Amino acid sequence: MTHSPLFRVGLLLTERCDAACRHCWFSSNTDRNEAMTLEQAKKYIDEAAANGARWVSFTGGEPFLVHSLLLGLTEYASNTGLLSEAVTNCNWATSTEKALQRLSPLKEAGLETLNMSVDDFHQMTIPLTRVKNCFEAAKRLELKPVLMITVKKKSDITAHRITALLEDSNIQVLGAEKLPNPSALAMETHFTPVGRGKKTPRQEMRYTKVESQPCRQALTDIGVRPSGDVMPCCGPLGAQNDAAIGNLEEERLSEILEKAWNSPRLREIHEKGPPQLDGSYVGLCHMCVEAYRKGKEGPG
Repeated sequence: MTHSPLFRVGLLLTERCDAACRHCWFSSNTDRNEAMTLEQAKKYIDEAAANGARWVSFTGGEPFLVHSLLLGLTEYASNTGLLSEAVTNCNWATSTEKALQRLSPLKEAGLETLNMSVDDFHQMTIPLTRVKNCFEAAKRLELKPVLMITVKKKSDITAHRITALLEDSNIQVLGAEKLPNPSALAMETHFTPVGRGKKTPRQEMRYTKVESQPCRQALTDIGVRPSGDVMPCCGPLGAQNDAAIGNLEEERLSEILEKAWNSPRLREIHEKGPPQLDGSYVGLCHMCVEAYRKGKEGPG
């Protein structure tokens, strides 16, 4: 192997979602029917493990819409020696008891971490009480709760408000003073105008001057879509169909990664960062998407 090993692979088990958040990179909704099969996803897990991955992330869409698939793959990943996490909008957690019923078998199967999306965008259609139900159940089961909060210029739900909103003062906010034994981790991500989010007015977003810097997640924290397309990262660039670096139904992952690491453009993103662009962006990922697009349009 002439390149860095994988750290994590994100499997988009389904592109269907019971919400249609206006910031969604993948423009997911109830009409999206693309989903992985059990055997297909097992193959992808095997490929990831063979290429050094330590983690597998089950995401979407909403992976809890295919709960039996999620459960089977969590157990398979655990037996393969991989750590696993699942991402959810918590819309299914209509009560703490219902959340415990859904999460308990996943915990027994080896699930390590539960990433819960909670922000102004999700809570336009999903009651915050459902996030609370899911959060309480995750804590009882000693899953590791992570609260993922997408923020815009003026957000009601932020990492610093989440302790009050979820009534838990022991939540560790990323970047804040460290707590001795936190119950959960809360982290903010910038709203990025990708996918459905392109329609959001510029004045709602936090534009600023962005300096390019290495992105170590590129080519080491990859995504795989239901089609088998391998994406160079699990960020906004990974939501761009034309950024696929190969397809696991056509090639082995080792071959796909070898070619990607030999791509000057992608290797530069990992080692130096995306090409520096003038103007303002909401963050490095946004500038990366725009730089990649411009590279597609121009020479090289």
